[in-house]
Amino acid sequence: MIVGIDHVRLLPASPQHDWALQPEALKAAIAADVAAGLIPSFDMASIGTTSSCAVDPVAQLAAAAAAAAGCGGGSGAWFHVDAAYAGSAALLPEQRHHFVGLEAVDSYSFNPHKWLLTNFDCCCMWVADSGPLKKALSLTPVFLRAAGNSLDYKDWQIPLGRRFRSLKLYFLLRMYGAEKIRAYLRHHIALAAAFAQAVAADPRFELAAPQRFGLVCFRLRDVPREVNAALLAQLNAGGRLFLIHTELSGAYTLRLAVGAATTQLEHVQAAWAAVAAAADVVLHAHGADAGRKEAAAAGAGAAGAGGATRA
Repeated sequence: MIVGIDHVRLLPASPQHDWALQPEALKAAIAADVAAGLIPSFDMASIGTTSSCAVDPVAQLAAAAAAAAGCGGGSGAWFHVDAAYAGSAALLPEQRHHFVGLEAVDSYSFNPHKWLLTNFDCCCMWVADSGPLKKALSLTPVFLRAAGNSLDYKDWQIPLGRRFRSLKLYFLLRMYGAEKIRAYLRHHIALAAAFAQAVAADPRFELAAPQRFGLVCFRLRDVPREVNAALLAQLNAGGRLFLIHTELSGAYTLRLAVGAATTQLEHVQAAWAAVAAAADVVLHAHGADAGRKEAAAAGAGAAGAGGATRA
């Protein structure tokens, strides 16, 4: 967008794969580009997408990209993995299966300011080989040249200077320690799981995506999109909690994210109580309850009639 590259595109993902990008889709896209005379230059996978916290199969995608490159795609595109929010979960051994394959990527980044008790802004980036980065971004005027082999991070970025962002992470590690940080992350995941269980137990609702990390995507089941939009408006107007929405395959979906340092189980329970109460109001206002009862009665009647005929 900034440099005028307008042919970057999003590859399709589906609910059948929990919204994760599949290797076959990447292979097909690379093959189509090569056949069209284009040169694939950049592939990006995600661990924890913004909308649904989908986790792409990094190892399989890296292998697919490498295989496609070997079949006419040149030396291979740069393969980046973005884990902006979910990257903090790599601190948990039980979550590391989501991060398998990172050894095969060219670069990886995540933002501690999203889920690691760190104030904005703080982004961690790793590159397998810093050479291409420095070749593209380094400046060589005499007054900016470093002496000897000293490491100069201005050659890793567009600006010539940077703030001391790493100091925040240093103090976090010193004050909390690894185990307390892990406990903090596990607490949030458990709270999100509790909310997801409440959603799954209410027949009016459905989970729009598997609950991962601290995010729960949910919506009212079998209603027009304006009903879910009205539910969101009703909740946010109440002032007790604030949610935003996304769209998954065009379906209006609400998102609850557990991420505050002080959030406890009673807050999540209160949030669900507010959601359930708002659903009562919205469904009544839109006549959805009556419509559901009529549909259920019609279905029961049809089933009964069918049974009598077969008898």
